[in-house]
Amino acid sequence: MDARVFLTLIVFGLTVTPLKAESKSPPVHETEQRAREVLHEWSEECLSFTGVQGEILRIDYDDVFQQQKHSVGTFGYLGPQYGFFRYNPAPNQPDPDSLKKAPDGSPYEYKEGFSEEWRWQKSWIRSIDHREKKYEEFRIIKRPQTESEPKWYDFGRYFSEMDNMAPVLPGVPNQANFDEFISDSYLQVIRENDTHIWIAGKPKNRRYAALFNEFKLHLEKRPWRLRAVQYIHPSGQQSTVYLFSNVEFNPLEWEEPDLNGYQNLNDQPIVARYPENAERQSFQKKAGSQQSGSGSLMDWIFHLLF
Repeated sequence: MDARVFLTLIVFGLTVTPLKAESKSPPVHETEQRAREVLHEWSEECLSFTGVQGEILRIDYDDVFQQQKHSVGTFGYLGPQYGFFRYNPAPNQPDPDSLKKAPDGSPYEYKEGFSEEWRWQKSWIRSIDHREKKYEEFRIIKRPQTESEPKWYDFGRYFSEMDNMAPVLPGVPNQANFDEFISDSYLQVIRENDTHIWIAGKPKNRRYAALFNEFKLHLEKRPWRLRAVQYIHPSGQQSTVYLFSNVEFNPLEWEEPDLNGYQNLNDQPIVARYPENAERQSFQKKAGSQQSGSGSLMDWIFHLLF
């Protein structure tokens, strides 16, 4: 099958509500039960996978400005704090006929994709700009867990682990996190045929609801394989689709990029709680002294925390 046709089918399944079947649709509780059965079977098939690496096509939609961006890259996961995403603008512009359509039928405006790299390196998170040869790094400072659920704006805790930014990956490398995420989400089968199934969900946990209010999964059957996932942002006006290919399970450790000659823009801690008692003021003072004026997403997150 032509790659452009295959891409259109995947995106169609994720972004367009399927036509109603001639027969009466099954009750909601049956579609939810079917979704949970499928995801449980998929998880069980992947019990031997603890890591994953592969290629990724990222498609970003902005329904406000009616724009669409394509980025291509690679990803890897060997643990909650050991993984990466790297993106570059897609080398070729898509066919205008394959772009999402506005209500008046005109295609969305195509914009150049992202050029960025995010790496979780155990005790560090690094955002790397290879074009400008500069990077930002953030130390992960762990604090004791609390019994209460974190507040919706507690982004520091969320961002410290790759799983929170990408709870669904091919091969389900973090079984415990995936099972918790699925059990704490509303689910429904929105489309199914002999070879594929599309499942929609809404997270109940505020940890995820702060980042996206809905997600859609596209899985291939026999064996179960995740082909694509879509996250719809809280505004409902933007969404991102990730299409996976050339996936390798249980990969060897990769080499980290050589940053010699790159400018380090800042060095900030990522935390989810203030330290207890007497530590608080000294820690706050230390953290404040490390802030920079780069104006990045992580700077904004840092100010929310402090």
